[in-house]
Amino acid sequence: MEQLVANNNTKSQDKIDNVFHEERLKINEYEETDVARGSRVRKWIDKKYSKEVAFKCVADEKDTEEYKNSVKNQVTILKKLKDCDSILKFYGLTCDGEKWYLVTEWAELGNLREYYSTYDFDVKTKLRFAIEIARGLNFLRAIEIVHRDVRAENILITASETAKIANFKSSRLIAQETRKQSAILETVRYLAPEMLGQRTVKYTTRCEVYSFGILIWEIAEQKTPYEKYNDILKITDLVVKQKYREPFSLGTGLPKKYQEIAKEAVEHDPNYRPKLATIFTTLKELYINYGMPPASPRSSYHGKN
Repeated sequence: MEQLVANNNTKSQDKIDNVFHEERLKINEYEETDVARGSRVRKWIDKKYSKEVAFKCVADEKDTEEYKNSVKNQVTILKKLKDCDSILKFYGLTCDGEKWYLVTEWAELGNLREYYSTYDFDVKTKLRFAIEIARGLNFLRAIEIVHRDVRAENILITASETAKIANFKSSRLIAQETRKQSAILETVRYLAPEMLGQRTVKYTTRCEVYSFGILIWEIAEQKTPYEKYNDILKITDLVVKQKYREPFSLGTGLPKKYQEIAKEAVEHDPNYRPKLATIFTTLKELYINYGMPPASPRSSYHGKN
């Protein structure tokens, strides 16, 4: 029996190591810069293509098999996402001899919250950001993946002002059991009431829709959801028991339909939330039609003939 367990552990470790080495990039093909984002992310330059990339430290040789397995899961998912422009590009893994790094495209303007705290952006840009995020979430849904951590810090803005979904550490295939959900303050602001109220409820795309609904509100208001509250229990009580949702202010300038789709997305009953495809289509129509004068009764009449 002990020999069988040992063999299984060895096979598991081999699979993990294979993923690390299959996606491995040569670190000498990159040049380090002095630009960093926190303690784990640094800008490097791809010397061959003169391209800016991000190195994110994800593991070192001393990490446990369990932790490396979580990185393997993340890499397995990232490999499936290379065809979507609304998701941060994954290039591979590299190692400096001790630490392993995820290599992705570099988002020059930081995350969404950093962006709106620094720059003014108009209604058209807000609509475009919402569409880009919705497109990414729809892509994930199509390949049966749930992100499980949709929030402003995980939306990165590139130098061309494109919004991209990032950080797939918590992501899972829809078919996998995804009941366990971390309850740190910043995730609680976006968690659906069914996840806050019952920790054993399975995370589904309806939960993802709710998180996106909160994010739509944040894009409009340029504020942290429930920013007055820094207590998990208080936010949980507001969302679950009082069914409170942050209201839209009068000065957002965003179309009424935008606000309506956001409110529908954060419905207390998950069965009443719209599908991601519906949200994407609605946002796309709003973007296309934004700024166009409403049709006059005469032109509308002739348009029917």
